[in-house]
Amino acid sequence: MIIGTFNHGWPWNDADFFYGRGMYMWTIMANLFLSSANVRTSRRDPVPPNNNPTLADIFEICQKGKLCFADAVLGTRVGVPTVVNAATQSILVNGMYQWTDYKDEHLNSMGAAGLLDDNVQGITAFIRRTPSIQHIYFSFATGGAWLIGLKNAIAASFPAINSGSIFTPTGNGFGNNLPEPFNQRAWSIAHHWVWNNMGHATVPVMNPNYTHLDHSWLIRNGVNPNNF
Repeated sequence: MIIGTFNHGWPWNDADFFYGRGMYMWTIMANLFLSSANVRTSRRDPVPPNNNPTLADIFEICQKGKLCFADAVLGTRVGVPTVVNAATQSILVNGMYQWTDYKDEHLNSMGAAGLLDDNVQGITAFIRRTPSIQHIYFSFATGGAWLIGLKNAIAASFPAINSGSIFTPTGNGFGNNLPEPFNQRAWSIAHHWVWNNMGHATVPVMNPNYTHLDHSWLIRNGVNPNNF
């Protein structure tokens, strides 16, 4: 299970799937599960069209890896007024907070102010009734105390399930790309996902704030970790 933060439904949001807009999520997942090699390099974005991988490809990836998804935030709390300004692509929340982009800092500020509903109860209920879930990967490790509190509450509810954060598929804050042969941003993040804290012989990565994808799960689904 992969848990993100929030994907709002503003009119200008062109995401067609979880992390489907301008992100490296499906670039990397396609390299892992469809190619088992670092082939794709570009962020996937429906508009302008770079839908490689396609939605059909994404569904195939989900079937292969038995992936499911959720967001830790449900949205603005019922009764909190919101005013959409399409011209500036912003939302005025509760007459006081100008929500202008997709960054988690906004979620943390509004959540701490009591303006958002979280999805912890819904996520934990789903995991309890889905015993096949073996891993919980959060797509965020920072963002503020309120968001991290949601993450920690979910993880603490299932101590027997392997859980942790993978580096955000936005690629934001990744810093420099890794050396050859991982010098493309998508390839660098994939290397981090697969080998963080695992002692890679050529380019070791040691970041204690993040976990790595389970190698047994990858191998069962046709992925060779050594290719990343």
